[in-house]
Amino acid sequence: MIFFITSSDSGSLVIDNITAGGKIESPILQRVFWATMEGAVAAVLLYVGGTQAIEALQAGVISTALPFVFILLLMCVSLVMGLRTESIREKFA
Repeated sequence: MIFFITSSDSGSLVIDNITAGGKIESPILQRVFWATMEGAVAAVLLYVGGTQAIEALQAGVISTALPFVFILLLMCVSLVMGLRTESIREKFA
């Protein structure tokens, strides 16, 4: 139980820092919101229970991670283009 509470607190802190827009001190209500949302998700998963909870979690992770696949692919293309440009600059420098 202590592990879950500590992990949830750390997770809400990280999400709060990401969504704070670079502010070191974010509003307390924002952190409370994220902690409440994490608690609500955990409560729903406990209520559903069993394999349905795992399947719901898997579906949620896949549906939220899918858009990032395209962003990561674009980042890979950008990296290759940048490395090619850098090697051309080194040849002619």
